[in-house]
Amino acid sequence: MNILTADFRFAFRQLLRRPGFTLVAVLTLALGSGAAAAMFGIVDRVLLRPLPFPDADRLVALCETNPSVEGFCVASPPNVEDWSRRTRALTSIGLGRTWSFSMRTESGSQGVGGGLATPGLFRTLRVTPLLGRTFTPEDLTPSGRHVAVLSAGFWRSRFGGSREVLGRTMLLDGESYEIVGVLGAEADIPRFSTVQVWVPLPFDPLDEENRRWRGFETIGRLAPGISVATAQRELQAIQQELALSHPETNRDWSARIVPLLDRVVGPVRPTLLAFMGAVVILLVVAGANVTNLLVARGAARERELAVRAAIGASRIALFRLVAAEGFVLAAVGGVVGLVVAAWAADGLLRLMPNGLPRVTHVGLDGRVLGFTLLLTVAVGTLAPLVPALRAMRLDLTSALKQGQPTGWRSALGVRGGLVVFEVATAFLLAIGSGLLARGFTTLLRWQPGFERAHLLTFWTLASPGTYKDAPSVAALFARVETELRSLPGVTGVGMVSSGPLFGGEETGEFALDGAGGGGEPFLAARWYDMSATYFPTLGVPLRRGRFFGAADRAGAPPVALINETMARRLFGVADPVGRRVRERNDDRAVEIVGVVADIPPFTPGVSTQPEIYWPYPQRPRWGSYFVLRTSGEPAALAQAAEDRLAGVDPDLRPGHIQTMGDLVSAKLARPRFQMILIGVFAALALTLALVGVYGVLAASVAARTRELGVRLALGAGTGQLLGLVFQQGMLLAGAGVAIGALAALGVSRFATTLLYGVRATDPLTYGLVASLVLVAAAAACLIPARRATRVDPMTSLRGE
Repeated sequence: MNILTADFRFAFRQLLRRPGFTLVAVLTLALGSGAAAAMFGIVDRVLLRPLPFPDADRLVALCETNPSVEGFCVASPPNVEDWSRRTRALTSIGLGRTWSFSMRTESGSQGVGGGLATPGLFRTLRVTPLLGRTFTPEDLTPSGRHVAVLSAGFWRSRFGGSREVLGRTMLLDGESYEIVGVLGAEADIPRFSTVQVWVPLPFDPLDEENRRWRGFETIGRLAPGISVATAQRELQAIQQELALSHPETNRDWSARIVPLLDRVVGPVRPTLLAFMGAVVILLVVAGANVTNLLVARGAARERELAVRAAIGASRIALFRLVAAEGFVLAAVGGVVGLVVAAWAADGLLRLMPNGLPRVTHVGLDGRVLGFTLLLTVAVGTLAPLVPALRAMRLDLTSALKQGQPTGWRSALGVRGGLVVFEVATAFLLAIGSGLLARGFTTLLRWQPGFERAHLLTFWTLASPGTYKDAPSVAALFARVETELRSLPGVTGVGMVSSGPLFGGEETGEFALDGAGGGGEPFLAARWYDMSATYFPTLGVPLRRGRFFGAADRAGAPPVALINETMARRLFGVADPVGRRVRERNDDRAVEIVGVVADIPPFTPGVSTQPEIYWPYPQRPRWGSYFVLRTSGEPAALAQAAEDRLAGVDPDLRPGHIQTMGDLVSAKLARPRFQMILIGVFAALALTLALVGVYGVLAASVAARTRELGVRLALGAGTGQLLGLVFQQGMLLAGAGVAIGALAALGVSRFATTLLYGVRATDPLTYGLVASLVLVAAAAACLIPARRATRVDPMTSLRGE
């Protein structure tokens, strides 16, 4: 132990004598380890840690699935109640759904993020309230519905954290609710992060009318000793029984069980793992660069090491001496890396788009510190390994000769191999960055089929407590449209329940009237309800027939518009106008009065889905999006629009008010972040690789000074020397690019989930990135090559 301590002290003194070398090595390692530690902190918090509930590994998400509806993972309350009564594999099941409330306060009304839940949701998660209680079965009865449970954040912000809040009432949508509980801060219920106020499900979950309302997140808890596969088989059998007993709503629907953690983090897992892979690559490049520096340092110390060996130092002692220097560098780099990690983690979280789950408590905790320590030990062990092994194989005779140590030649070969490796790994990251950039430019070119400029959008909700039936809410929104249309600078107003731009679409199954009764397949299509002026306001072209009109009111014959994709799928080349369709389990036939142009999905490469649209007066809903076409800057009308809503009803508040440009920009947040982050990692890795190229060539010129002088004395021109050194550097870079390209092709299939509208093997991207890397490498080669042409032949030959 005393010998090791002495070696480390000596290594530390040696590094202090060479501050330039030490600073470059420490910063290189700090950059790599800090980025890796910061990214690990996020990956650990989001992907690796269990959910914050007792026995969280027993929690599962229950989904109803249909082959015609991709990615569906919600369920209807009556089906969930049937599952709960019949299951033996699950000890409890609960469901919930996000909602929106208008809360009346002393200063007016404000929007509140709400949630509907059954008592089973909190029981399944085993959530213990901070104050009071959660829901009981009695709360679902008509006499007991009006109770509320607050989130911890809303309790503190709205009620100042007062423990006297229990028993107080609050007005939500014009109805009084008694506060009976407050959840603890740790009760971060998955997929319900926006909920501030929970209320019981406002209808009987056994009500058959709601069996087709598949809009609820459902969570179950596995019984002890039951696996997900076992529960899946049981649930599927129950669902098949329900399909027989309720064919009108459950035919063609199956059930699926997934671990709840997978349900929560599944959409972001590929992205985070790709980022983690990118920082590991950056760390590897940084480690290779430090190894390169240590090899150069070892070659420069050959004479010193040879003298030590000549006076009795063992080969093991030489190994320890060189390895200690690398380990000290790694330790200091790891400490500085923690500072980098703290800064980088905060920066990464600020850059990340909204919606990333479970990032509220990311920081430098014990697990991140342990990960950084592990990195330090790994780098401290591996980085000095090559120079330490070279020290053990030192040729004393050659190293002690007068003049330049001959070990420089072999050292340059080792360093060249490391540079090839660095360039290859940096090229791999650069390819990822290039593909993401190509995909991002594809998104920027997205055209929805209408003019995006001069559009203001917002969402609003009519209070069900005030507007208790469909005619009253339809009349309310008709007044709102009239008021908004009268605003100066507004040229058009439209309203829609949801849509491809906003999300929240519903899905139904449709067939030609008179077909589908004998088992023929129905066509799955998304449906929306809208005002007659919605498509004209957006500027979506009408292909056939007509738009909705004033005659398409409540009580009139039901009509619909369809998009071009649905027209092709259902009618082929025939004219759909005047034909009639019906939805599965609905006896009403609906006449198609027009065909509108497709609004393509925002994601390139994803085909447009069939869509059908109802006139709003015939199927009104309590929440809707409004779209205002303006003659000037749309954002300038935001306050005026809010004032007009308040003038119609003080409880109406615009939510998510933004221009169409802001809405599209929000959709670009995730791909923009992915492109920037991978691009930064790639730029750092490429910079380190180019520094390696420069260092090897500079060392090569220094080692070959005499050779270059002889060449000049024998008549070689400066252009020949320039080409000789330049060729050496470009061979290293070219080999690295070739190996990196092969590696990129090998891992390309893992990157497809991150790409938008571009193939992972896109030849244009590979060609452009390869050209960029080679041009950058050529610039790195230029200075050492020019230095070679300035060698003085007489000075070089004087020592011969």
